Amino acid sequence: MMHTVSVVMATYNGEKYIEEQLKSIIEQSYPVTEIIIQDDISQDKTKEIINSFIQSRGVEDMIRFYENEHNLGYASNFVTALMKATGDYVLFCDQDDIWLPDRVEKMVRVLSENDSVELIGTEFDPFKCSEDAPDVPGWELAKFKNDDSLEKLDFNSENLFIGCQGCTMAMKKTFLDKILPYWYEGWAHDEFVWKLALSMNALYFFHAVTLKRRLHSSNVTLHKEHKKEQRMKYLSDLLKSHLRTKEFIEEYVRKAGSFSDNEISEKCKLLDRHIHATKMRLELISKKKISNVIKLFFYIDCYHKARSIPVELMMALK
Repeated sequence: MMHTVSVVMATYNGEKYIEEQLKSIIEQSYPVTEIIIQDDISQDKTKEIINSFIQSRGVEDMIRFYENEHNLGYASNFVTALMKATGDYVLFCDQDDIWLPDRVEKMVRVLSENDSVELIGTEFDPFKCSEDAPDVPGWELAKFKNDDSLEKLDFNSENLFIGCQGCTMAMKKTFLDKILPYWYEGWAHDEFVWKLALSMNALYFFHAVTLKRRLHSSNVTLHKEHKKEQRMKYLSDLLKSHLRTKEFIEEYVRKAGSFSDNEISEKCKLLDRHIHATKMRLELISKKKISNVIKLFFYIDCYHKARSIPVELMMALK
């Protein structure tokens, strides 16, 4: 049985690499049904290149290209593009990577053969194309096995923080339909689907390299929040996402009836712990509440990395 596949891509000033990426998608071993591209008012030749590619390749029936009337920002641009997907399976796509020829084939196989899987992320092969390109975190690369194994990710403190690149993700359309009512404007698409799939015990990591991840100075997700304003925004967004995830568990997951009251309670307790810790981190920086540092040492598990404690203390002292 052939399944329909939607590829969703949000573009912005992607003229350098967009054509190479599109070529790698239409030449997949498993045919893609539709490619949804939504451009957020690029200021370069991205739109012209896409339109030229569509015409020269004769893929007018495959590629659906939309141009925003006003700038939505990265997160909202991607999720509103996701809402247009119609395939059985939906694959996320960045404008500057290169897909390996069997990426779609592998993703469809994993999703179709495993009823318990709603969302998967995969490994990738990073390569730099500029001297000032950021590095992929060492902790992320250390988890790679490339042995085609499928790992279920448990609902715990470590996994509450997104643990893979959004550009590697694929999910079932039925899952997307379930969770869309819980998205709010500005919630990053990859964290949104990650946390809600985790809440349903349906988040898995597929240990296979499925794309070449291009690293350059404009990579959005690989730059760190070392400035006070950036860190405050990160923590505010983190808090909001924790609160919405708890709401999803209390409403949708509880009503679904697939989990015991005790399991629901334990998940909410863990989220409450993270919510409290995030609030203390915000107070530390914004209100210079230095005493929170001592309290936060008892919430080490609520940090993605423990080194954030001294970093945020220095922000407060400045």
